[in-house]
Amino acid sequence: MSIIGIDLGTTTCEIAYIKDGRPEIIPNEFGLKVTPSVVGVTDDGEYIAGEYAKRQLVLKPDKTVAEIKRLMGTDKTITIGNKSFLPEQISSLLLRKLKLMAEQYIGEEVTEAVITVPANFNTLQRSATKKAGELAGLKIERLINEPTAAAMAYGLDNIENDEKILVYDLGGGTFDVSVLELFSGILDVKASRGQNLLGGKDFDNRIIEYLTRDFYTNYDINLSNNINAMARIKEEAEKAKIQLTDREVAEINIPFLVIDNKGNPVGINTILTRNKFEELVQDLIQATNKSIDEALEAAGYIDDNIDVVLAVGGSSRMTAIKKLLVDRFGDKVKFDINPEEAVALGAAVQAAIKEDQISSEDGLIITDNCQYTLGISIVQTGEYGRLYHGVFDPLIKRDSKIPCKVKKRYYTLYDYQTEVGVEVYEGVSRIVKDNTFIGKVLVKDIPRGLGGSQAVDVTFTYNLNGILEVEGETSSSGKKVKALFDLKEYQNEFVTVQDILMVENGGLEAWKKGELAPEVKLTIELGEKKLQDLDDDKKIEVGLILNKLKQAVIDNKKELVEKLDKDLTDILFEI
Repeated sequence: MSIIGIDLGTTTCEIAYIKDGRPEIIPNEFGLKVTPSVVGVTDDGEYIAGEYAKRQLVLKPDKTVAEIKRLMGTDKTITIGNKSFLPEQISSLLLRKLKLMAEQYIGEEVTEAVITVPANFNTLQRSATKKAGELAGLKIERLINEPTAAAMAYGLDNIENDEKILVYDLGGGTFDVSVLELFSGILDVKASRGQNLLGGKDFDNRIIEYLTRDFYTNYDINLSNNINAMARIKEEAEKAKIQLTDREVAEINIPFLVIDNKGNPVGINTILTRNKFEELVQDLIQATNKSIDEALEAAGYIDDNIDVVLAVGGSSRMTAIKKLLVDRFGDKVKFDINPEEAVALGAAVQAAIKEDQISSEDGLIITDNCQYTLGISIVQTGEYGRLYHGVFDPLIKRDSKIPCKVKKRYYTLYDYQTEVGVEVYEGVSRIVKDNTFIGKVLVKDIPRGLGGSQAVDVTFTYNLNGILEVEGETSSSGKKVKALFDLKEYQNEFVTVQDILMVENGGLEAWKKGELAPEVKLTIELGEKKLQDLDDDKKIEVGLILNKLKQAVIDNKKELVEKLDKDLTDILFEI
C-alpha cells in the first residue's frame, strides 16, 4: 500500500510518489502531469472528473463545476445536474479520481495521502480539505502548506545549504508568500502572508471583463447572464493569458456567440497585446508585491537577507510576475524548477518522510507556524465599570510555532450564571465581528455563584494540520467540553462516495463484467440493499468498501477482492 502527495489546486491537480528515493509526478490517463480540477456529470448520470469533465465544461456548464477550492470551508451547496453537493464532496470526487489514477500507475492500493493547502487557509478550509480526502477513501494524517511543500522539494537537493528562502506561490485561485530558513536539515517557516482569493483566475477575469465591456459597447448586448457565452469567453481568456507568456499579442476569436438585435450572429474577434493585459492586471501584481513586503517584515528580514526565491504555481509563469521578482531579487530567483510540479513533489517528500521511505536523518525537519491569530469573544470592563461586549481576546498569536497549546482562565459575568458560550474567532481585529467566526463551545453546569466568582478555563490546541481543538472546563467542578472544529453532518440528499465511479472505468455497472464478479455478486447486492437504511456515517463506511470492492473486481485483483468481500460481509452482519 502506498502513500501519495497531492497538490489539490484551484484549476489543476498534481499527484506524486516516491520512486527509488526520489519524488516523481504521476501522469494521468492522457500522459499529462497536470489534471484539471473539474467535476461534472454526464447525460447518463455518471460522475466524471479531470480531463473528461473539462471537455464538457464549455458545452455543459450547468452539469460541470470548476474552481471549487474557493468555496472550501463554506456551507454553500452546488448543484450539478439534479443533485446538490457541499464543496468538500465535489473535491472528494476529484480526489477519488486522483486516487484511482495513482493506483493504476503504481500498481497497488493507495490508502493515504498528504494533501497541500494554501498557507492562508483557515481552520474550516483545512478541515474541509481533510474531510474531502476521507470521503474519497484516503487517510489524511497530514496537511502541509503549499509554499512549505515547494521549499521541501527544493530542500531535498540542497539539504546541506544554509539559506533564507522566499517562496512566491501564485496558483490558479490562491496566493501565498512564505519566508523560510534552511539550516542543518531543518526547514523553519518564519512567516507566511497572502490572499485566498487571488490567483490566475482573477487575471483571466480581467480579460473577460475587458472583452464583455467591449462587446457591450459594440453591440449593446450584456453577456454576463448568458451562461454558455460566458463559458466560451472564459476558456478563450485563459488561452490568451497563456499565449501572452511567450508572445507579444494573442488573437481572440469566438464566433457565433449570440444573435444581435437585427437577427445576425455576432461574436468576438480581437487582438490583446501583452502591454494591454499587464495594464489590466497591474493592481493584482502589486497586491502580490505588498504580500512580499508583509511576509518579510513579519519574518524580520529585508530583501538583501534572502538567498533564494522559488517562484511556484502555474500563474508565476506570467512575464509580468517574472519581471517583478527579477527586478526585486535579481539572480536569486530560481527558474530551473517546474512551478506546476514543485508543490506535489514536496508533498510526496513529506509523505515519504512520514513513512520512513526517506530517512528522517537524511530528510528534512519542518517547523511550521500558525497563519492566523485565534481567540474568543469576551466582555471587557472599562472605565467606570462600563461593559464592552464582543471584544476579541487572542489565545494563539499569528506566526506562533505549531503544534501549540494555550490555556487561559476566564470568569462568569452574571450572578448565578450556569452556562458560558465560548465563541471562537480567527482574525486580527479587536472587535470580533470583524474577524472570522469558527464555532462555539457551550460550557454547562457551572456552579451557581455571584458574577466573577466561577472560573472557566479555555484551552486551545492547534495541531500540525492547522486544525483547532477547543476545550472549556469549569475549574471548580472539573467538568469539561471539547470541540474539534470540523464540518456539518451530511444530509441524505447529498451524493456520497458510493455513487462515484468514473466513466473511464466503465461506469457504475462495469464491475458486473469482471471475471471475479460472480464470487462477490451476492455480497455487493446485499450491501447496496442495506445501504438505503443506514445512517450517514455507516453509509459512508459501507459505501467506501463497496466502491473499493467494485474497483478491485474491475481491476481483477483477486486477493484484494477476497479481503474486501470479507470486510464487507463482516460489517453487513454486524448491522
